[in-house]
Amino acid sequence: MALFVFPAPPVHGTSIRSITIDGNSVFTSREILDWLSSKPSLPYSRAIIGSDIRVITENYRKRGYLSMNVDPLSESFTSDSALVDLVINIIENRQTVLGAIITMGHQEFTDSEILSEFDLQPGDPIDEAVLEQDIEALLDRYEKLGYAFAQCRITRMVENVGEENNTIDLTLTIDEGQRVTIDEIRVEGNKETDPSVVVRETRLSFGEIYNPIKVNAIRQRLNRLNIFADVSEPELYIREKKGGLLIKVQEGNTNTFDGVIGYIPAGSTGQSGYVTGLASVSMRNLFGTGRKFSFRWHREDRFSQDLGFRYLEPWVFGLPANVGGGFAQRQQDTSYVRRVFDLKTELMLSEELSVSLLFGSENVIPSADTTINRVFRSSTITFGAELQYDTRDDFYSPTSGATYRTDYQYGRKKISGIPASLASQVASRVTVQKFTLDLDFFLSTFSRQVLAFGLHGRELQSGHVEEGEMFRLGGARTLRGYRENQFLGSRLAWANTEYRFLLARRSFLYGFIDTGYYFRPADDARSIPKSDAFKYGYGIGVQLETGLGNLGVSFALGQGDSFSNGKIHFGLINEF
Repeated sequence: MALFVFPAPPVHGTSIRSITIDGNSVFTSREILDWLSSKPSLPYSRAIIGSDIRVITENYRKRGYLSMNVDPLSESFTSDSALVDLVINIIENRQTVLGAIITMGHQEFTDSEILSEFDLQPGDPIDEAVLEQDIEALLDRYEKLGYAFAQCRITRMVENVGEENNTIDLTLTIDEGQRVTIDEIRVEGNKETDPSVVVRETRLSFGEIYNPIKVNAIRQRLNRLNIFADVSEPELYIREKKGGLLIKVQEGNTNTFDGVIGYIPAGSTGQSGYVTGLASVSMRNLFGTGRKFSFRWHREDRFSQDLGFRYLEPWVFGLPANVGGGFAQRQQDTSYVRRVFDLKTELMLSEELSVSLLFGSENVIPSADTTINRVFRSSTITFGAELQYDTRDDFYSPTSGATYRTDYQYGRKKISGIPASLASQVASRVTVQKFTLDLDFFLSTFSRQVLAFGLHGRELQSGHVEEGEMFRLGGARTLRGYRENQFLGSRLAWANTEYRFLLARRSFLYGFIDTGYYFRPADDARSIPKSDAFKYGYGIGVQLETGLGNLGVSFALGQGDSFSNGKIHFGLINEF
């Protein structure tokens, strides 16, 4: 260990005039000077020069010069102590290289299988950091084979003095320990959730050899269930020579209700008053089994309302497959009613990747009270497939990863009730194709700051596209700054860009810019021309984790809006 003794003259206000390196042959003076934080013309600090000398010592040790030393630093001050000349005198001594490595106590690997994977080989300069990395890599190899508690220690070092270099022979003693199997899984912290829900999500079989890759994936897989507020890393233990995992969870609020009710009083025209509002119920852990159910009702005005529900049955027959379905109905003023039933069977191929088969049935029923129908009576049956890939590190507030989803559906549409005057323009049977694309990307830029970008697309291709089956754009989930479902189109595309400032784990402030495009084809039968437009919106918002769920509020301005025309989007953020 080098001892540095500094002369007494003060250094406050002193600048470095020169730094000289003496006694070096392994490294050039220029190489050594480049390592230093101290530079000519910079203020002189004994603390910094002391750190610089430690850097020199460390770089020599990496070359195997374990006994190198540095003489006490030479300082020469000018008469007014304004400048100082420094001399660093290095005593390199002899280089030490690796002689041989002897391994003991192992059975799983042979000597050659162990040493061939080491970066440090006989004849190489002794580098403690490289040797530590080699030992860590060896223990990782053991862990992947189930030897979770394997140890490797340096039990002997023999130094030999040679003519040119010194050599060190090392003896590594390995304690492999027992090969661990997972014979039990314990769950703590679950009050409502059945332990079997957690156990099945580990995707481990009892008696299976411990695999760190599988175990390390458990926490992320449980977080994606969206029923736990926190999941700890699984803890491996041995009890009575049997291995087990302890998984600690903290349950979140899985039952949420979002409701707003309003009453519009009777007007002067003699019409009666009516109720408007929104009611949304979501249960993501029904009976503690991981089953999901949601219900939504939204009445916009006297004549228009949405109604729907969804249900998901996870792990059907104990297999990594989910089956879900839903029903939705929209009453569009006094024009028509649209009813949709869908069924989805999802096969989870891995933690990130899943594929699904889709079935859909849609019926559009025009109102009998209208003399001019905006839509024809129709029924559509579709079949399709979906691909989903998800690497997000959190469901509600990701800081890294991406999610990708795309689906394709094909079917037949039957149109009835076509007036004789339009029979030549409208076919009674047409094919239908639907395309969907959703891509969201999350990148942590600085501490507690995240860039979020989403790209989405929808397209409907059919021999006759009607209003009732078109996609809707606008509102909190698509294009902010506009009314909910303000635009209709057979082709939609929109992008959402947010820059988030994290306040807590799942709470953040953000600014955003949304852009969107819609295309509505011409309807010659009703003399409706083709229309399309590009729109944008921007604003600020906040997402807060509350006892009721994740509450989102944003203020947005649409294209050409003044501040007084801004839209406030408000609601609980849930995903089925």
